[in-house]
Amino acid sequence: MLYLAIIFLSAFLLFQVQPLIAKLILPYFGGGAAVWTACLLFFQAFLLLGYFYAHCLTHLKSVKKQLSIHLILIVCSVLFLPIGIQSFGTFSPSTSPLHNILLLLTISIGLPYFILSSTGPLIQRWLTYIEVGKLPYQLYSLSNLGSLLALISFPFLFEPLFSTTQQSNYWTLGYVIYALMMVTLLWKMSKLSLSSQQVHKRDKEVENHDSAPLLDKILWIALAMVGVILLVATTNAMTQNVPPVPFLWILPLCLYLLTFIISFHSPKWYVREYWFALFVLTACLALLMYFIGSGFDIISQVVIYASILFIACMICHGELARLKPQVEQLTLFYLFMSLGGFLGSAFVAFIAQNIFDQFLEFPLAIISVFVLLALSIYSQQRTRLKKQTWLVTSNIILAISFMGGLFYLNTLFIKTNVASERNFYGILSVKDVEINNKIQRRLIDGTTSHGTQSLESGEETIPLSYYRKNTGVALVLEQLTKQRLDEGTDRKINAGFVGLGAGTLAAYGNEGDHYVFYELNPAVIFVAQNYFSYLKDSAANIELVLGDGRVSLQKQLDDLGSQQFDVLVIDAFSGDSIPQHLLTQEALLLYFKHLKHDGVLAIHISNSHLNLTPLVRGLASVINKEIIYVETNANKENEHNVQWVLLTNNRLFLNNARIKVYRRDWPSESVDQNKKVIWTDEHSDLLSVLK
Repeated sequence: MLYLAIIFLSAFLLFQVQPLIAKLILPYFGGGAAVWTACLLFFQAFLLLGYFYAHCLTHLKSVKKQLSIHLILIVCSVLFLPIGIQSFGTFSPSTSPLHNILLLLTISIGLPYFILSSTGPLIQRWLTYIEVGKLPYQLYSLSNLGSLLALISFPFLFEPLFSTTQQSNYWTLGYVIYALMMVTLLWKMSKLSLSSQQVHKRDKEVENHDSAPLLDKILWIALAMVGVILLVATTNAMTQNVPPVPFLWILPLCLYLLTFIISFHSPKWYVREYWFALFVLTACLALLMYFIGSGFDIISQVVIYASILFIACMICHGELARLKPQVEQLTLFYLFMSLGGFLGSAFVAFIAQNIFDQFLEFPLAIISVFVLLALSIYSQQRTRLKKQTWLVTSNIILAISFMGGLFYLNTLFIKTNVASERNFYGILSVKDVEINNKIQRRLIDGTTSHGTQSLESGEETIPLSYYRKNTGVALVLEQLTKQRLDEGTDRKINAGFVGLGAGTLAAYGNEGDHYVFYELNPAVIFVAQNYFSYLKDSAANIELVLGDGRVSLQKQLDDLGSQQFDVLVIDAFSGDSIPQHLLTQEALLLYFKHLKHDGVLAIHISNSHLNLTPLVRGLASVINKEIIYVETNANKENEHNVQWVLLTNNRLFLNNARIKVYRRDWPSESVDQNKKVIWTDEHSDLLSVLK
């Protein structure tokens, strides 16, 4: 029973650390969804290394040498404990975020994660030495069950009840227990009268079995690869407009693992014809969501994307289970599957990012499932299954049809694009649209507009959309300037902006003003400078700082002291997704260290899916600042309602007549005083602000 406990615990720890370590590093790299994609690449890479190590180790002639090598590595891995991340500001924004994430994860959890990755295939292979003829694939389901429980327990048990520091400590304790159990197992195995000659006699016997066909081996890799591409692409789609928090990482990963558990537990669960029929409907839904998914509310999006992922992965993993070899090729099978998983993650992280300027990997992966299903049926019907020629033909026809439909619809979708950029941080597109017989240029981040400029002659410098006249941020910039004039001082406005967008807010700058924009994404800076004219048309002195806003502000505070801003604007949101580390108690305290004693903090809280008013009210109360709510309604020229909150103790500003005119009562859903929410660096809960 010891080996069962070890397999379960190793799988639990392996997947428990994934959301934990990803959440810890989020603030280093802007809090974007791509951080999880990079983490998945690391996890898949080290899983591949672990499986490759297990495959090579179990082919050593001496069993005692196998046990000795593994014992040494286990002892070395304990020296890497406890797990954790260093402080903010370690990495330069000019270097590759993906490479930095991989390096940081390798340093933080590399060897322990490698050891955990190798545990399942190692023990399952060693078990065949002890219990000849025992098929250990059921242990694969046990391993996946441990992984699933780890993922489910994280958002519903560990994250709400414990701080990130406590979670790290508990995980470290769990790893120490695992290491002790492994040492015990290795000691017991060393006492068995199992000679190298016996083991390799069995290996010689199993070598007489037919090796899996080449096509099967290719399918092991390809099916696993497409499954992981679907996992990453679906997660990206879910988190375009919602903060990339552990819950939204974990749900797709749970469904992905669940399909493994179902498929490998028993062949009765995967009835090919049934799942094929469901998948045809799913593929239609996937094509629909790719083009208009952002129009659904967040709950509907999550449910639909989750259904697409589950059914598509049931096809991939159901076919993998049918193609699994005999026990003699166990470690090779796992190695090829992990290679496919790594290639899937690498495709999204490296290749798709550089060859696509849209998230095309999502619909292309769906189409690939049709192709792979046809190939899998063809491979199996040659050897051990009845012919299903009609199903092979149907899949090929459907793959061609969906590819044609995707190409046609996508051509219509991008016809208004002036430019499109994709990098680690996401997808930007610049579109020219006609509104009320006037041409406007829009910056689209994901699916959300992040800046609009009129292309009509004489109207280029008029700020539009979320930053138009009479919005909260406009009132702050205009009234602080007026306040300086009323005081008879010639002091110019010193303003900071976390988030650049199209550079619209530069339009409010006057001669002598100093505007500092902090922008994480270099593509945003490129687009704002080359496709919009707000920055170059501004009368203010414009300074651009590349890097995460909070990290940059902390570095400036440490190196140069307070920036002494009159106003600091927080608007660094991707789509409707909000980097949580920008809205914690510690973050707001940092902002006010950079503001003058009478400075104003303006936070943009317009959001389709999240109700941020309880959060900003809770934060204002805990840092002892007055807060007012400014909502500007949509009109014929502007289709957006815009919500801003202003935090300050500047009585002169708060009593300003114009501010009083545009100040609004809090929305009814945020009036309840008991619903105040406070996020900290140690604890933040997305569910607390979900609409």
